[in-house]
Amino acid sequence: MNEQIRQSNEGINVLKFIAVVLVILIHETFPATVGLIAEGVAAMSVPVFFMVSGYYSYGAGLPKLQKRALKIFKLMLLANFIYFCWDIAVEVLSGGNVPEWFRESCNVKRVLVFLVTNESSLRGHLWFLGALLYSYLFFIIFIMYAEKGKSRLAEIIRKNQVRCLFIVCVLLLMLNIAGGEILTLCGKNIQVPYIRNWLFMGIPFFCMAYCLHAYEESIYRIFSLKMIRFWLAVSILLNVIEVWLMPPSGLYITTIFVNILTFLLALSIGEVRSAVLVRLGNLADKYGLWVYILQIIVIKNLRWFYARYEVDNNIIVQYLSPLIVIILSFALSVVPVWIAGVIKRR
Repeated sequence: MNEQIRQSNEGINVLKFIAVVLVILIHETFPATVGLIAEGVAAMSVPVFFMVSGYYSYGAGLPKLQKRALKIFKLMLLANFIYFCWDIAVEVLSGGNVPEWFRESCNVKRVLVFLVTNESSLRGHLWFLGALLYSYLFFIIFIMYAEKGKSRLAEIIRKNQVRCLFIVCVLLLMLNIAGGEILTLCGKNIQVPYIRNWLFMGIPFFCMAYCLHAYEESIYRIFSLKMIRFWLAVSILLNVIEVWLMPPSGLYITTIFVNILTFLLALSIGEVRSAVLVRLGNLADKYGLWVYILQIIVIKNLRWFYARYEVDNNIIVQYLSPLIVIILSFALSVVPVWIAGVIKRR
């Protein structure tokens, strides 16, 4: 089974498509209670992308990891630049005060917050790119220290690399839950941006998938696919209950188990038999990151359109809007991917 898993990423691609859809449901959700539950369950979406990166980092050499980190860095700068230009255009067209907007959005404090917590002053959802970059940098430094360090600690890490990363994963996730869900339950919400960032979200899920890859054969010897499916169904049910009973949180305890089991199920699929799912997975693999980046532009314009034609309170529009955002976001993401392809060919 392990060889089949390594040779195919169709299951992972389908999981990426599901994650992209769920991310959009966080930002353009359904109305009323359905929306609250959907948004809570969708908390498993962004960790999927950290896990995909962590999984494919297993066995990758430092040059490849550094190349991936550089790519994410460039994409992070480009994404923030796009929203920088977008916001200036909106200010100009709406008759706003551009210098005042610049002072509020691009001051030293905002830059420092971005560097420490990945929370972009231009668009909140761009935190993911900074967190993914920092996760790669952490892992690169970790590997370099383990390979080249001369201290006793470096020797321990070198001999127990996966175990050390597993410990890091568990500790950081415990701190995430303590600082996010538990404090929120106590009436003290500090989860954004202090909990939802590179340290408490990016690195632990990155390390989690790395460890899953390392122990992949052992996991599938112990747990059958039937068991994984059963416990995934139980975890999803418990996740819905937790979301229903708990205040809104960036990460729930059951979300962690849903992520692990969903990822294991996706890996176990190997070759996806459904042609439709394969195509959707390929779409997510090719355009998913740009869908994530550009979705807010689509959402903002749609909300303006709804308000302009006074249909924003229409219940049918509210239920259809997430689907419209999904379709338009994928359509819009074709543009930067096509431009990148043209530049690469030249």
